[in-house]
Amino acid sequence: MKIAFFWTGEFSKNILSKVYEDKSIEIALVVSQPDKPVGRDKELIETPVKSYAKSVWIDILQPDKLRNNEEFFEKLRSLDLDFIVVVAYWKIVPKEVLEAPKYGCINIHGSILPNYRWASPIQESLKNWDKLTWLTIMYMSEGMDEWDILKIAKIDVDIVDKTPDIFKKFEEIWPKLLVETLTWIIDWSIKWIPQDNSKATYCSKIEKEDWEIKFSEMSAIEIYNRFRAYYTWPGIYTTYDWKKLDLEEIEIMKTEWNMVWKVEKLTGKKYWIVAKDWQVVVLNKIKLAGKKSMDINSFINGNKWFLGYKFD
Repeated sequence: MKIAFFWTGEFSKNILSKVYEDKSIEIALVVSQPDKPVGRDKELIETPVKSYAKSVWIDILQPDKLRNNEEFFEKLRSLDLDFIVVVAYWKIVPKEVLEAPKYGCINIHGSILPNYRWASPIQESLKNWDKLTWLTIMYMSEGMDEWDILKIAKIDVDIVDKTPDIFKKFEEIWPKLLVETLTWIIDWSIKWIPQDNSKATYCSKIEKEDWEIKFSEMSAIEIYNRFRAYYTWPGIYTTYDWKKLDLEEIEIMKTEWNMVWKVEKLTGKKYWIVAKDWQVVVLNKIKLAGKKSMDINSFINGNKWFLGYKFD
């Protein structure tokens, strides 16, 4: 079975490494995003997928664009591929790519389709306090997340799970599930299921206001779920003394207290802020703009006026 992978990020690299170990699959090509300049010196940094592919001598292509790229299309056709597998590639795949492999293009999506179509299903699920999440393996079409479903797997979500934790759970089942599904397609032993487009829901675009926290307007669980969803990127923040304050590690607690949303000492060395619903957000680790990350006790030791500060 000969495959090309269109993948980019750290999560995709971890999946690729596990699939590579399956000797029933020949990975003929990895397609990744171009290297990006990072930092003040604009040093070009390789994508995690590219770094791994180089380490195991897999051919790599990094086209700046896919549409109207005839040289790239011809390369794909020349490989006589059985499948192209696309995971977190972050570009629209044109018709010429979809038609290149013998058995079609396969996409792996982090929800139970047609729920949570588009780019951030895991974050959307955590933000909405879902107790379950899913993996869907599907055929690809020119429409985003719209074509037939091949396989679905269920994954439990714990209240403490954050976005990286869900990705780790995906990694535990994804490679085996993918290899099984591709084998079943070739053997004609799997039935694909059309999606019911009338039941489709969509991920909202992650905007700046989504990760800005306002304690007077949000419940504690809403704040905590945004923390889980946007950990480690883009993170959540509030404003303290006209400066951006990143809330890097938090937890929540129930109380019976009727208080305003200001920093209060809880017990021992814990500090909290009351949210809209009078439940509390416990601060564990924060970062003030221009400063390094600090645990809350270290921060208060150097910022005594923080205790009692009233937030919006």
